[in-house]
Amino acid sequence: MPQSLKDFIDIAFKLAVLAAVACFLFLYAEGRSVGRFQYIANGEQEYIMDTVTGVIYQGGFSMNHITGKETLSSTGQKPR
Repeated sequence: MPQSLKDFIDIAFKLAVLAAVACFLFLYAEGRSVGRFQYIANGEQEYIMDTVTGVIYQGGFSMNHITGKETLSSTGQKPR
């Protein structure tokens, strides 16, 4: 086998391995659920937002900021 063909196969193999690693890392990052919660501090207010569902948690209450529906986190009832 000529040397140039061996070099081409070697480079193609290394590129395929790099592409496979990049695909694995991309799919791994997409599937992770860790880090989906975001801590937000606005002045004296502090709350946690679930970035997947859009629910905001603060002081025992939760609110879906898309629908505006509020619930008590422990009982699931609407706060007064």
